[in-house]
Amino acid sequence: MNGCPSAAGTTTATVNAIPSTPTAGNNGPICAGSELDLSTPTVSGATYSWTGPNSFTSTLQNPSIASATTAASGTYSVTVTVNGCTSAPGSTTATVNAIPATPIAGNNGPILAGNTLNLTASTVSGATYSWTGPNGFTSTQQNPSIPDATSAASGTYSVTVTDTNGCTSAAGSTTALVTAPQITSISIQGSDILITWATTGGTTNAVQATPGNPGYNTNFVDISVPPLFILGSGSTTTNYTDPGAVTNSPAMFYRVRQVP
Repeated sequence: MNGCPSAAGTTTATVNAIPSTPTAGNNGPICAGSELDLSTPTVSGATYSWTGPNSFTSTLQNPSIASATTAASGTYSVTVTVNGCTSAPGSTTATVNAIPATPIAGNNGPILAGNTLNLTASTVSGATYSWTGPNGFTSTQQNPSIPDATSAASGTYSVTVTDTNGCTSAAGSTTALVTAPQITSISIQGSDILITWATTGGTTNAVQATPGNPGYNTNFVDISVPPLFILGSGSTTTNYTDPGAVTNSPAMFYRVRQVP
């Protein structure tokens, strides 16, 4: 005033730098059901803000999505804020691959011991297969077989498929039955012999017989022509009647088998 200058007043201005764009990363590609982990390097004094697919948000530096689904696939962005200043977003693209469908497993049982047990699995293009089962069974074939199967091959078999993305399906399973039918009784009915045996599965549809000691004589001959009578379904107990065997072949030995 009156041409006289005042003493100088001062103020200090601070212009904070914008934080550098953060580097974003993830542990993909992963298979559905696994954990998707997002990451960004540490920035001193910063707060973090993530956004992403399926309305994802997080303020953690390194957030995770447990049991991620394919909906978690896509681009995730993260910014850092330091002293009220927010960086440009860094981004990373995550891939969550679908799990292959559970394969349909099957088998050709029930079968009788000595036959081939065939296992089957539905086709998945480009997949590899892994079977496990009773008696230490393993296989990487789609449709493995067990030749000359014994009753030890009975039980549940499981198969998984692994696709070209390295994702493994849930296990499909099938229960196989391998039985060794045994004659339970041979009784005289008039001039006939009634042969009875028990099975726990399958149908045995032939009887063989031979005269002489069965330990030395292997020339068993089918008895499968009339007047042979079949009684029962074969699923539990089957009866075969050998007409005239008592009078014609008093020293006959018998065994049962399955006709292919």
